[in-house]
Amino acid sequence: MHLKLLYCTVLSLIYGLALGSPAISDSSALADLLESSDKFNDHSVVQAFVEELKAISHSSRNISKCDQCVARLAVGKSLALLRPDLVPPVFTQWCTETQYMSNSTCLSTFSRNTVKSSYTGTNFADMLTLMDPFGYDGQLYCCYKESACSKPKTPDVSLSHKWPAKQTKHKVAPVPSANDTFNVLHLSDFHIELDYTIGAEANCSASMCCTPHSKNTFANLTSHSHKDWNSYYDSHYEGNSLVKGSLIDVFKNDSIWSPATTFGHYECDAPEILINSSLDSIANFSSTNNIDFEFAIFTGDAVDHDELSLTSYEVTVNSEEAVFRDIKNKLGDVPVYSVLGNHDTFPYGELGQENHGFSNYFAWNAELMADLWEDYGWLGSDESQYARKHYTGFSVETSMGLKVISLNSNVWYKKNHYAYWNASQPDTFGQLDFLIDELVESESKDQRVWIIAHIPFSADALPLPAKLFAEVIERFSPYTIANIFFGHTHLDQFEILYSGPGGDAKTIENVVASSWISQAVTPWVENNPSWRYYSVDKKTFSIMNAYNYYTKLNETFTNNGSAPVWEFEYSSREGYNVTWPESAPLNATYWHKVASMVNESVEYNQVYENYAKRFSPYVPDCASTDDCALDYCYLTSFTVDQYDSCVENVKNNK
Repeated sequence: MHLKLLYCTVLSLIYGLALGSPAISDSSALADLLESSDKFNDHSVVQAFVEELKAISHSSRNISKCDQCVARLAVGKSLALLRPDLVPPVFTQWCTETQYMSNSTCLSTFSRNTVKSSYTGTNFADMLTLMDPFGYDGQLYCCYKESACSKPKTPDVSLSHKWPAKQTKHKVAPVPSANDTFNVLHLSDFHIELDYTIGAEANCSASMCCTPHSKNTFANLTSHSHKDWNSYYDSHYEGNSLVKGSLIDVFKNDSIWSPATTFGHYECDAPEILINSSLDSIANFSSTNNIDFEFAIFTGDAVDHDELSLTSYEVTVNSEEAVFRDIKNKLGDVPVYSVLGNHDTFPYGELGQENHGFSNYFAWNAELMADLWEDYGWLGSDESQYARKHYTGFSVETSMGLKVISLNSNVWYKKNHYAYWNASQPDTFGQLDFLIDELVESESKDQRVWIIAHIPFSADALPLPAKLFAEVIERFSPYTIANIFFGHTHLDQFEILYSGPGGDAKTIENVVASSWISQAVTPWVENNPSWRYYSVDKKTFSIMNAYNYYTKLNETFTNNGSAPVWEFEYSSREGYNVTWPESAPLNATYWHKVASMVNESVEYNQVYENYAKRFSPYVPDCASTDDCALDYCYLTSFTVDQYDSCVENVKNNK
């Protein structure tokens, strides 16, 4: 019998004995059915495997949800090795008939097709063909993708053999120059909503509101609380000037409770006019204050949060092209160094390893981005070529000598199916190898480095990549790595890395590094749109201050269609009132002092929350709710394991 059929038979025997399942115990018949599937119609094969999956949960023996999940993966792998094209109908039918998830979630989870020209199957089927259901792969998947298993212990692996020993001089950060600085703009998380619809429902039950698909969450509402809101159809920017459109009666439709207004809503992603308003405010600020930006960084997520059934390859491409076009139009000749976010791919969140035959699924995106970035003059031909071939990652040396390393964080994203096979190995994507090689080279030349990515490692990352990234950061900080930048959370945040076992000793002596997590332009969810720029030391490329600007979105609801007012919010050096030398950069030690105050004082915790959400109407009250209880854990955790450990301690000490 063929090896793959033997695998199917063995798995069936194992789970037939373990579960006492009549359907699975007849493994020879199942294998024969697969082997001669050309003699049967596919419907028979699908029905047989659906019954296999049902039998797992309906076994006469009482087995855990975790074991059930692992068993389904094993049966699914036996099918994927032979007929990957049948994995989607089998798992989707099982999922919907057993109501394991909602119908739409079943479809988006198991029947999501890749962008491809010749191969059959889905990302889920691809994962099954390579993963080990019985080992760390299966436990990890069943923990993060189906919440069926406890988090498995993170493998004890290291990358320390890939770099030379740390010399004494590399343990100290270089000293900044005396007030000689330049400026860098930081943008993140635009999430353009191309089908944003003026007057559509913003108080909706779908995953994204303010679109033609929105429906009122509360069908029994009969009166409107926002009669003073006004919306103008077809308002747009011409150059730097707003052209006001026609006033429309958004309440003509009685079913609308909370209408989408011209410049956006707190429960919705950004209409293009809001993105252009943010970019226009930057251009006006730069011109009015005679402040130039040496370059800009964009830390990802151009595409909206629409539910998966409403996204497509075309929407993804159009959204990415629109965002980068708007950035180029407004910022002119300012170089922009970008990363892709979890939404900036199709299907959502997926990225396959190049060295296992999956790169052709996702090459379109790398090629599109590399072409755009090169055409706009943001990357040279060499950097563009590397980005085209390596998950859109690249390194570039700025005109002032700083190296910027761009990483694609989907390689460590917990919703990326391709990250769940061979998951105990340290670097299946090769991206950490790339990062280490670049850092070793820069260290040998005494060159400072910025690292940009989208997803922070304590938020939505898998544990092992987070642990290894922290190991890399600790090795090359503070001498070579000057700063690290993320987006993704939509909040104005930071994170601190501490040395020692697990990074649990959160003392000033153990501070290693910190990262900047940028606020978003999209108001989703319940934030005011915002952007920032940094004052950067010319000698060391350390950040001396950060200046944050925002607009009060709710004021645009009743301003008769006028443009949003973008205003100064706070500076990072002065905003927290920390005693700190003027000549010292805002390094990890500074942020440790801020985090300590947040932990020790409800007042400072409130200040942090005010800045995190940019004084939106939805800022939590830290004095009267538990909504702020985990802030300190987030700010002082750099990895998944560190954050989970901190949260557990908080719960145990309540």
